[in-house]
Amino acid sequence: MVTSAMPRGSADFEAKRTTLMQAFAAKVPAEYRLPPELIQNPPADLSRIPSTCGKLTDEEIAITENYDAVGLLQAIAKKTYTAVAVIKAFSKRAIIAHQLTCCLAQWFMEEAVKQATALDAYLETHGKPIGPLHGLPVSIKDHMHIAGTFSSQGCFASIVKDQEDCKVVASLRSQGAIFYCKTNQPQSLMHLETDSHWGRVLNPYNIHLSAGGSTGGEAALIALRGSVMGIGTDIGGSIRAPSAFCGIYGFKPTSSTLSTEGMITAPHLQLS
Repeated sequence: MVTSAMPRGSADFEAKRTTLMQAFAAKVPAEYRLPPELIQNPPADLSRIPSTCGKLTDEEIAITENYDAVGLLQAIAKKTYTAVAVIKAFSKRAIIAHQLTCCLAQWFMEEAVKQATALDAYLETHGKPIGPLHGLPVSIKDHMHIAGTFSSQGCFASIVKDQEDCKVVASLRSQGAIFYCKTNQPQSLMHLETDSHWGRVLNPYNIHLSAGGSTGGEAALIALRGSVMGIGTDIGGSIRAPSAFCGIYGFKPTSSTLSTEGMITAPHLQLS
């Protein structure tokens, strides 16, 4: 939803956008959908809705609210929670956050649960995690390739089918990280706001304000606890600005610390 009318594109653009939105909506189970009246008439501050809307169980609220990434990894390793329970909790909370803020570009819970199931089996068989990120849910900006999904620079002309994981995704996945969604970004990735063919990302604490950009989808998602760790990109503040807008932490490491190989990039793109 948006708080003011969005500019409309050409008939061809709107037809493509409608097809895209319908395909996304078809993946969302009815039991995860918020009431239409809440989406159309939300409060200015959305921060309490995920935990009070009745869509999450008490355990799912605890999983998504009571741990940072390190604590969550420890809980999975100790078998306090299974990787499946954790990824389901964050996937559900992510799609709730999306309905409120338009923070996602793609959502693939089914694929994530399959990976989590394999990780649980590994832990049961070997008695130890597969790697230091075993079972950690990780969200990622839309222009980074994940095999079987699509990537873009925030506009239709740039959409491509991902044939393989980009270097960062492959590295994290090999250590046990689970990817379950891609997040919204602005056209060309070069703006300190987030508005694309998916829609405008709203600030979770005040929908009349911007979530920032260009990694605004990540910032809004993490602020609503739909992710415990997200990967974005930053040249001139694209992680740091939305983090400040949404009250979370964002980090930009030294140039070339993390690889941009295998993703759609802008010149001299820096990864955080």
